[in-house]
Amino acid sequence: MRRILLILGLVVASVAIAQPTITNAEYYIGTDPGQGLATAITVPTPSAAVPLAWTIPTGSLTPNLYRVFVRVRTNAGLWGPVTNSYLIISAATQVPLLVTQFEWSVDGGAYTPVDVTDASAVNLNQLLSTVALGPGVLHKVNLRVADNTGRTGPTTLAYLAITAPNHVTRLVTQFEYAVDGGAFTSVDIADASPANLAQIISTAGLAPGALHSVKFRVTDDLGRVSVITNQYLPIAGATFVTNNVSSFEYWVDSNPPTSVDNVDAPIINISELIATNSIPVGLHLMNVRTTDNTGRTGVVHNGAFIVMSPFQNSVPRTIVAAEVFVGNDPGIGNGVNIPLPVDGTWDESSEPFAHVYTGFDVGYYRIGYRTQDNLGRWSGVEYDSLLVGPLLTVLPSGNDIILNSEFPDNIDQYYVYRAANTAGPFAVIDSTAARTYTDAGISLLQDKGFYYVTFRDDSISLRTPYGLKAAR
Repeated sequence: MRRILLILGLVVASVAIAQPTITNAEYYIGTDPGQGLATAITVPTPSAAVPLAWTIPTGSLTPNLYRVFVRVRTNAGLWGPVTNSYLIISAATQVPLLVTQFEWSVDGGAYTPVDVTDASAVNLNQLLSTVALGPGVLHKVNLRVADNTGRTGPTTLAYLAITAPNHVTRLVTQFEYAVDGGAFTSVDIADASPANLAQIISTAGLAPGALHSVKFRVTDDLGRVSVITNQYLPIAGATFVTNNVSSFEYWVDSNPPTSVDNVDAPIINISELIATNSIPVGLHLMNVRTTDNTGRTGVVHNGAFIVMSPFQNSVPRTIVAAEVFVGNDPGIGNGVNIPLPVDGTWDESSEPFAHVYTGFDVGYYRIGYRTQDNLGRWSGVEYDSLLVGPLLTVLPSGNDIILNSEFPDNIDQYYVYRAANTAGPFAVIDSTAARTYTDAGISLLQDKGFYYVTFRDDSISLRTPYGLKAAR
């Protein structure tokens, strides 16, 4: 029998490759804007592994489930693959929902509803009726719940095994095997619930030096036959001789094989023997198989490798200008110039700056900015969101409280919430299309209270105390 050790270590580049480090990271939500054009994530210190912890502005996102995509770039200038996770944006006023109903379906049948005790988390143990399900069978069960707003959750899949009413441990009474697709041969074994099948197969008629396929199955004391298990059986010659690998061949992807005549040996190292000049940059599949000194060809071994394009250390660039715009992109060079950074000069690869812009009405804004380097090249646009905050004025007027809201234009409806304590519970006391609301006579009912107002889409809320009631 031959013994072959294959060692593949293929990394291809035109220069010596050092340990890569992560220098940049970015994320985007929705459509990919292109490498280097997504929102930057701060990388504290370039390293082979960097923990990414960052804040995603959510002011422009409506309550929903979003997929966030992330990728990183190494000091070689190469961007890695995109990974993703999910982001849930909840309403500004989050109200815990209750599970009010549970439904189950078995083997694709109709759903059966079960009225459960209302709670935010429900234990579903022992709620499934199994009276009509056949014993000794594995069943597929789909589960889903509904909340107190009438919304149905996603379906969860589980499996259910039904045993006979009086479960009895069965005994294995017979064992059968078949070699290389032949007929099954029966073997009567000592009755037992687990059976040891070692040393039962006759190998007298099997060719030495070959790998054989063996199928097993057992029969219990009720005459039931199990599923078939597949194994492999190598048969060595009567006199074992170590054979030498005399040659090997390899091929990349689906290209024709290339033969290599190597030094004869039981074990050979084939690292660094493969020419990569004609292999395109990218991910490829390498296939290798050997031939021994008796002319027998071994099984195919394969593995993946990456051919990288040559690279050189880049020259650091500095930022010489920057611009910002609000809303639609006016085009490169047409934004509002950003004044000099904190140190007074645009002369570094990253520049902190702080500037106050005025004249924005209350509302949401999308802000874009980009920089220019010392070669005159403009970067991609980095986007952020800006909320010019609404203002809620709470004033007493006799026994009334008057609320004046300064919110964005075109709001169809305001909802007014009130509570006696900062921790709530808050309840909707009224809704109005006007920006002024009077809570008539409230000072006669409680000493102090707290308000907040939301839009129709619950996207903004303000919470404000209206103060102590005057002594009567």
